[in-house]
Amino acid sequence: MKSIKILLFFLFLTTGLVSCTEPDDGFIISPPVKEEEKENSTETPETPETPETPTDPVPAPTGGPIIVGYATYWDTRMPDPFLLTHINYAFALIKDDFENLDIKNTSRLKQIVGLKSQNPDLKVVLSVGGWGAGNFSEMAADANHRKKFAENCAAAVKKYGLDGIDIDWEYPSSSSAGISSSPYDIKNFTLLMKDLRTVLGNNKFLTIASYAGAKYYDFKNVTQYLDFVNIMTYDMGRPPYHHSALYSSSKTKNSCVESVEKHYLAGVPYEKLVLGVPFYGKPAEGESIDYIDLVSGSYSKYTERWDDISKVPYLVDASGNMVICYDNAKSLGIKADFIKSKGLLGAMYWNIEADDKNWTLSKTLSDSLLGGNSDNSTDNDDDVNMASYPVTNEYVQKFMDEVTYNVDYKDKTTTYIRNYPGGGPGEADIPPSVTISWDPNGYTGKTTLKVWDNDWSREYSLSAGVSKQELLNLVPNSTYHYTVTGSDNTAVAEGAFKTTGSIHQVYFTSRVRNARDLGGWKTKDGKTVVYRKLYRGGAVRIDDAGKKEWRAAGIKAELDLREAGSASKSPVGSDIAFICPGFPHGYKGMMRDYAGGVKDCFVFIAKCLREDKPVFIHCSAGRDRTGTIALLTLGLLGVSEGDLGKDYELTYFSPADWSMSGDEPNLYYDHTRNVSTFRGACEYVWSFGGKTFAESVEKYLLSIGVPQQDINEIKTQMVK
Repeated sequence: MKSIKILLFFLFLTTGLVSCTEPDDGFIISPPVKEEEKENSTETPETPETPETPTDPVPAPTGGPIIVGYATYWDTRMPDPFLLTHINYAFALIKDDFENLDIKNTSRLKQIVGLKSQNPDLKVVLSVGGWGAGNFSEMAADANHRKKFAENCAAAVKKYGLDGIDIDWEYPSSSSAGISSSPYDIKNFTLLMKDLRTVLGNNKFLTIASYAGAKYYDFKNVTQYLDFVNIMTYDMGRPPYHHSALYSSSKTKNSCVESVEKHYLAGVPYEKLVLGVPFYGKPAEGESIDYIDLVSGSYSKYTERWDDISKVPYLVDASGNMVICYDNAKSLGIKADFIKSKGLLGAMYWNIEADDKNWTLSKTLSDSLLGGNSDNSTDNDDDVNMASYPVTNEYVQKFMDEVTYNVDYKDKTTTYIRNYPGGGPGEADIPPSVTISWDPNGYTGKTTLKVWDNDWSREYSLSAGVSKQELLNLVPNSTYHYTVTGSDNTAVAEGAFKTTGSIHQVYFTSRVRNARDLGGWKTKDGKTVVYRKLYRGGAVRIDDAGKKEWRAAGIKAELDLREAGSASKSPVGSDIAFICPGFPHGYKGMMRDYAGGVKDCFVFIAKCLREDKPVFIHCSAGRDRTGTIALLTLGLLGVSEGDLGKDYELTYFSPADWSMSGDEPNLYYDHTRNVSTFRGACEYVWSFGGKTFAESVEKYLLSIGVPQQDINEIKTQMVK
C-alpha cells in the first residue's frame, strides 16, 4: 500500500527481528535478541498451533465483479458512490496498548458512510494498518490482545455503521516498513483472522491487503476466514521497470499475472482474488505521482509510450529513457478484461482521490466491470444545463484573473494592487451568496432542505410555503446537490448547481473582516491546498447569526494572533479550541522576536488538523500577523513566492478605509508596504538555507522547536 506518511519509519533504525516464546494460544514478544546470540543459539523454536478449520468456511462472494477503492482520511475529495461497490477507509491504527483502534478523522469516515444513503448497495469497510503502521506483531502474539482487538474492531463496525474490517499488515514476519516483527507472525496472523471472523460473524466482510509476491501469509489456512484478498499488484518496480505491468516483459521484475498465479498456488481460489491497480505513477526516485497530477500538464515535457507486451503506458525523456511508469484508461480496460476472463472477483485501487477530476480511471473500471454504473454518477460537472453561480467577490475575482506575479517573485517590490479598484470599504471582502429556488409541486407543509458537495453538507428547516433559500460560504468550482423533503418524508424537489470563482471567501458578519479560506492555491509540484481546513481573517466580533454560519462552516478552533491578553476564549463558544500566543506585530519581527509564539501556533494548527478541527486564524484586521502565519503555512506547502505575494496583496481587500484613496465610487488601493514587510519576511525565511522556499520554511520551523511530526501532519493534511 502506498505510504500514509506517518512517522513510523524511524523504528526501522532501532528495531530488529524479535524472538518469541510460545503460550497456549499464540506467541508473545520477548525483548530483542542480539544478532550474535541468534547465530550462536542452538534452541529450536516451538511450532505454533495450526488453527482449526471452521465448520462453515466463508464462501467466495457471489453476485458479479466488485470494485474496491481506498479512501484516505487525510484527503477531502468524496468518492462517487456509483462507481464502485466497496470503499475501504484508510486508515485506523493500532494503539500502543495493542488492543484499541486509533481511527483517523472520524468526521470524514461518517461522510463516507453517508454515501450509502445515495447508493444503498455500497459497502464501507474500515482498513487497519498501512505501510509503516506497527503494533500488529505484538497484538497478534498475545491471545488476550487479539481478542480485545477483534472486539474493538467489531465495536467500531457497529458504532459507525460499517460493513466490515480490512487488515493491511505490511507485512507479517517482516520489518521492512520499520515495524516490529517475529518469525511467528505468519501463524499468529491466521489466529488473528480466526478471532476477527468469530466476533464479526459471517455477515460482515473480513478482507486483507496482500503483498504481490504472496509471501508472509499461510493462505492454505487463512483463506477460509476471509471474504476476499486484495492483491497489492503495484509498487513492483521503478523505472526502468514497470510497477504494475499486467504481463512480464524485459521491463518488469514482477507482473500482475505472476502475482495472481502465486496467490492461487498458495491456496487462494481465483474467485476470492481482487486485482490491485494504481491510480498513481512511480518515478525513478522520489514520491509517487497521482494520476490527476500526471495529466495536469506538469509532465508534458515527457513523451508517452506504450509497452504492448506488458500492456501499460510509461513516459520517457528526450533520450528515450523511462522516467515514470503508471496506468491509464487503456491499461485499466485491458486489466478489467483479464479479471473477467480469469474469473477473479474484481479490482481494487489505491487510491480514490488520485483520479482526475472527471473520474476517468474510476469510470473505466466501472464501465468494464459493473456494466456502466458511471451512468448513475453524481458528478455532473459537464452538464451544460446546470445553473452556475459565482462565489468570489467580483473585485477579488478581477484581481485574481488579471494579476500575475513571476513564480519566483525575486525583487518583491512590485505591488500590482496599488491603484487597483476595490469597490469601497466593506464591499470587496464580502462574497456573493447563492439563492436557489424550487417548485414545491403542490406541497404546502414544512420542509427540510439538504445541500451538499463532496466534502460538506448542511440542512435547513423551512416554514410551510417557503420554496427558496440563500446559501452562504460555498466553495468555488464545486458541484452542489440538494433535496427538499417534507415533514412527512415526501420527496418535494431535488436539483444541482455549480459554483465558480478563485477564492473561497467566507462571511459571518460585517464586523469579521477579510475572512477567507487558505485552500485553493496550487503548489509548485502541481498539488492543491485543500479547502475547509484553515481560514484567515480579522478579529472575531460576531453575533448569533454569525456564530451559526461559523458552525455551519465546520470551524472548531480559533487562533488569535492579537496582543497577549486580548482574549482568553473564543467568543463563538467554550467548545471552540483556542489559543492567543500574543504578538504585537507581524512578518520578520514576529518570526524573529516572537519565535516561541510562532512555534505555539504551528503546534496548535497541527493538533487541530490531527483532531479534525478546522482553524480560523486572525489578528485585528487580518493582515500582518495573520499574513505571517499564512505566508509560513502556504510556503511550507510549496506554494510559489509569486502566489504568496498575490495572497499577501489580497489582504488589502478589506473594509478598512485607511488602505484606500480616492473618492467614492472611484476608490483604489494605495500602499507600498510589501517592500518592507513581505519582502523582508521572505528574505528572513531564505536565510535559513533551504534549497527551496518550502525547505527554508521547514528549516525555520524546526529551528524554533516545531516538532517534525507536526510539520509532516500539516503537509500531509493540507495538500492533495
